[in-house]
Amino acid sequence: MNDQIKLLFRLSLIDQHLDELREELGDLPVQVKQLEDVLEQKLNALSETVEKIKEIEHLNGTGHVTILELNDKETKLSSQQFKVRNNKEFDAITKQIEFIKNERAELEEKLRTIGVTDENLHATRDAQQAEVNTAQQALDDKRKELEVMQGDTGEELKKFISQRLQTIAAIDDSLEAEYERIRTFHHEAIVSIRRDSCSGCFSAIPSQRIMEMKHNHDKMYTCENCGRILVTEDVITEVETAFEEENG
Repeated sequence: MNDQIKLLFRLSLIDQHLDELREELGDLPVQVKQLEDVLEQKLNALSETVEKIKEIEHLNGTGHVTILELNDKETKLSSQQFKVRNNKEFDAITKQIEFIKNERAELEEKLRTIGVTDENLHATRDAQQAEVNTAQQALDDKRKELEVMQGDTGEELKKFISQRLQTIAAIDDSLEAEYERIRTFHHEAIVSIRRDSCSGCFSAIPSQRIMEMKHNHDKMYTCENCGRILVTEDVITEVETAFEEENG
């Protein structure tokens, strides 16, 4: 258990360094992710507008073709009016011409509306493109900022993450789980005894218990007040010295 307690304290030292390195990075990774999400949303909005413009332009093109076809039909029918043999045929052709005129008028009105919509969509597209450009620039700047920070701390992070994995592999699962549980409540899960008190919450530790800890390394002791894992100064000195020699 003594070796396990030393390993747990070594783990706490590693976590302290990782916390410091991650604090240096701050919330830059989160900011990058947020800017990525913003850019994605703006790109999606721009894509939708571009698709609408394509649909409008397609309708506009087919609409003008249809108007030309209707004009041809009207011209042909008008020429036929002078060749009819009776009023019945004349009236029938006249009705067809009126139908074509109405259809063309409706289509022309629709095309005018489409024209206004197309104009508005182009304005929207231009505004959205500007927003995309701004969002992309903001993301690029933040990524560069993060890269600089990661360049300074990246190797250190990799080193301590590797050490953490190696240390955890040597710790009993139940002890590691207890350490992680305590760490969710306290930044430092393991603390020393200083002046007969827990250095985490400053609660007094009975002298008899301190003596037990010094002579009994087969048991894990925790502070009865804050629940942190307690270690004696000799363990701290030994582990910290070895840790400093390993990491410079």
